[in-house]
Amino acid sequence: MPGLVVRMLEDLELEDDHSVLEIGTGTGYSTALMCHRLGAERVTSIEVDPEVAARAADVLQSCQYAPALVVGDGLAGYPGRAPYDRLIATCGIRTIPAEWIDQVRPGGLILATITGWLHGSGLALLTVAGDGTARGRFLPGCGGFMPARAHAAPALGRLSQWISDGAAERVASIGPEILDDWMGRFVAQLAVPGVST
Repeated sequence: MPGLVVRMLEDLELEDDHSVLEIGTGTGYSTALMCHRLGAERVTSIEVDPEVAARAADVLQSCQYAPALVVGDGLAGYPGRAPYDRLIATCGIRTIPAEWIDQVRPGGLILATITGWLHGSGLALLTVAGDGTARGRFLPGCGGFMPARAHAAPALGRLSQWISDGAAERVASIGPEILDDWMGRFVAQLAVPGVST
């Protein structure tokens, strides 16, 4: 995972005066790298799990970094220090929250792993526009993080729950082997985001 984090930080194109919001402090590894690059005063990191956040705070303190660490729901961002020049998510998400776009200044970048319940993922790099929208592209390669808790797959239950009375069998034009390939799984997931395995 360290290689993916370094690649993501390179893709984020950080500059000396940038402020960054990190979604998912985790171990504090990427937080420390950003503190080293920008100075801790320019880094805000939010973690949903209080125990994970406490461990990361201890590690960062032992490295003599004191970024703004927040315990809370990263999907809501952190408006208290907005606007940010960059936002990086080190958790997988199904969709980009509107709050993130609102909290990144126009021209700023959002870098996040888009994932879903088929476990395909793609790294999306978006530029925020002045009209409250963001546009971008998927970067080459793959890699991912565990999904944000609110975006994790629901329990499937029993198959009989999902079959309605009178449901007709249909012939599929593409076989299940498409899910054996990372790209096939990712594209299928984009086409039918509510499907889970």
